[in-house]
Amino acid sequence: MRMSTRGLLMKIFMSNTENKIDSKGRVSIPSQFRSVLEFQGFAGVYLFPSFTSQCIDGGGQILINQISESVEKMQLFAEETDALTTALFSETYQLNYDQDGRVSLPGELITHANLNDRVTFAGLGQKFQMWEPSAFEEFKSKARIKALENRDLIGPSLNFSSSKKENE
Repeated sequence: MRMSTRGLLMKIFMSNTENKIDSKGRVSIPSQFRSVLEFQGFAGVYLFPSFTSQCIDGGGQILINQISESVEKMQLFAEETDALTTALFSETYQLNYDQDGRVSLPGELITHANLNDRVTFAGLGQKFQMWEPSAFEEFKSKARIKALENRDLIGPSLNFSSSKKENE
């Protein structure tokens, strides 16, 4: 959990875990992710193909609300708005999980993320991603390099520089 900008406690998606996909395309949403989803008031998940990677983006009600609010600020009848909303909302799946925490992944999402019998769930704060495990390891290695290069973007409140000399 973390404090939101309004001072309320918020749960976020953190960590990563690998789960099995059964022969029917069902996968168990990690329990810590289900806890976040239920905290947001929905015993299910929203999943859609990532725009930036060969993976699946997922989240709860907060993520969908943020996307919806962002889209509402765009010009209603603009071609760009239609393209974005079509890509976002027409490819988003609202899936309830069963008593075992499993969802049935749509074939389109399995194909998009090149999934077989295993999937890695990676927490990204207000959303999570679902990856083919070896693709996630490759992405994670590259992400660490980019994060190090761009660490100053997080702001002055966190200091990641361990080589800073005193009295400079």
